[in-house]
Amino acid sequence: MCSWARPGTPLQYFGWCLNSSATGSHSSLIVILLVYVIITNQATAVYKVSSIASQNKVPIIADGGISNSGHIVKALTLGASCVMMGSFLAGSSEAPGAYMVQNGQRVERCRGMGSLEAMTKGSDARYLGDTTKLKIALGVVGAVADKGSVLKFVPYTMQAVKQGFQDLGACSVQDAHELLTSTLRLEVRTGAAQVEGGVHGLVYFEKKPF
Repeated sequence: MCSWARPGTPLQYFGWCLNSSATGSHSSLIVILLVYVIITNQATAVYKVSSIASQNKVPIIADGGISNSGHIVKALTLGASCVMMGSFLAGSSEAPGAYMVQNGQRVERCRGMGSLEAMTKGSDARYLGDTTKLKIALGVVGAVADKGSVLKFVPYTMQAVKQGFQDLGACSVQDAHELLTSTLRLEVRTGAAQVEGGVHGLVYFEKKPF
């Protein structure tokens, strides 16, 4: 185990080893939970790590689980300075991957960095598998729906994040971090509350984000 991963040494990890740290759980292409059983909910991980990192002025990158603008607002509010958007941008025209038609829908092939296919291309080093004969798959290969160009949906996402910050009363990421330590309160929502907060009770509806 790396020295920075041992309990009781987070300050040494942040203060001496890194200029920034990626924190989170996993992406939609990773199966670490099934293999290692070492996982922390993204929101909890970002909040707890950033509370320590901020003491050493180390920025945090929220990595994993970002699938809409609301997740970005939550991550930045919980202490992250920016977010990784791998699954969010997957399927865009600018993302790598071959297109194909599956069940009448145009999809783009993608692979997790922990998949055996990616490991044969050199990603095994990041999972400490480059020196072992038996490689353990920590990801999968799959496909995502075609999303078109990022030039179409990224401006919408940026505006949605701005409006989220406006509702919070934060003018910047720094303001959002300060709110977390003063007046901002987070609540855990039940599954029923999440259903009630979304579109429901309709026989049919058409969703057009922009």
